[in-house]
Formats: sequence, structure tokens, C-alpha cells
Amino acid sequence: MIVKPIETGWEVIYQHAHGLLAAELALHWKVSERPPYFMQTLVAIAEHDDGLLDYRQTDTLTAAGAPLPFQFRSYNLEQCKGAMEVASAKNRWNALLTSHHLSFLYSDKKDLDAEMKAFLKEQRILQKKLTRDLGLQQEEVLQAYRFVECCDALSLVLCLDEVLPEKRQQDVSKTPQGEIIKIWEEQTLRLEPWPFEQSQVKVKVEFRELHQLQFTDSAELWRCLHEAEVSERCWTFTKS
Repeated sequence: MIVKPIETGWEVIYQHAHGLLAAELALHWKVSERPPYFMQTLVAIAEHDDGLLDYRQTDTLTAAGAPLPFQFRSYNLEQCKGAMEVASAKNRWNALLTSHHLSFLYSDKKDLDAEMKAFLKEQRILQKKLTRDLGLQQEEVLQAYRFVECCDALSLVLCLDEVLPEKRQQDVSKTPQGEIIKIWEEQTLRLEPWPFEQSQVKVKVEFRELHQLQFTDSAELWRCLHEAEVSERCWTFTKS
């Protein structure tokens, strides 16, 4: 979950909704800069967190009983394996991008156990095999994953409400071509370099508000989220 404190409690955006927003951003990308297998790439972006989160989770609260933000979650090997099973059932390209995403998320963590280290080693071997089987060069795949990561990062900046005030620019991520993309607000949102095909792009995400600070257990949290009213937040990007 993406969790933000508000005056009356918490604002929650599901990881699934964040993924959908990332895919919506990708859908507007310049045609000339889109990666191969573009439709399959959109699916991978939209579903890149789906295998990692579901309503059976019971570790969704902090020690104080507040909704647990995704940043505070540790890795879960079984969920990582589930993500790869789902991705592999679609096609090799989806599996390749998902594998790179898991490597991106966890390879630099210092508290990995032996099983997780073995899993990540398996992913590196799988990535080489799938790249070879698809007849691609390593740099082509890395550029495609930078596209996934850039859309993911931009979606997170929006969902976390991290755009700086007073026209101050901030780095978002590297573009597929390796440039640093920056975001700022000037009446509408601006990006440099401009990544989209159109000169103006509108996107949105759904969120829920929880009007209590603490929950007794995960079942209560999920019930309150299910009963909460659904609202939309919209953003407009305009080319400078």
C-alpha cells in the first residue's frame, strides 16, 4: 500500500492502482522511444506489483496499528516466486521484465537470507537465457527495463505526492535513453526531457481515505478499505 497521513486519518493507494497509473503514463510515451513488445510491456508495467500483494496478507500494520507503507515492508520470497510464476505464464518478455524488476528491488538489500540470495542468482541466470532465447542484446533489454522503471518511478512520485512546491525541479529517474528526467509544477506538471507523444497528458489514480488512526488487526484494515469511498486524483502534464 502507498500510505499518506491526512488530517482525518490516512490516504491509501493500492499498489495495483499505482501499477495501473504507471501503465497509463507508459501508454502516452513517444512512439519512437517505445521498447519492443510494447503491448506486453504495458501489461508488465500495470501488473509489476500484482504478484507481490494480495488481500491474504496479515502483516499490513505497523507496531502502532497504522497501515504499513510499502517502504517499510521486507521481502517475501514466496510472493517473489509467485510474481515470476504469473509473469512466466503470460510470455517470456513479461517474465524477463518482471525478473529484472525483482532484481532491481532486492539485489542491493543487505539483510537477504540464503534462499533469497539463491533466488536472485536464479533470476540472473534466467535473464541471460530469456535474452538469448528472444534474440535480443543485453543493452536492448536494459533499455526496456529502464522504460519500466521510469514509468514506475514517475507513478510513485505522483502517488506519494512528492512533487516539490515553488517550481523546484527534482529528479525522477533515468529515461530509457539514460537521461535524467526531472519534474516540477508550473500551473500544471512539467517534465524535462518531455517523454510523451502529445503536448498535454492527463492521468488519474483511485484512492481511499481511512478516518481512524489505528486498527486492531489486518482484517479490520482490509474491511475498512473495502468499505471506504473511492475517490480519484488527477494530474495534467504540459510540455514546456
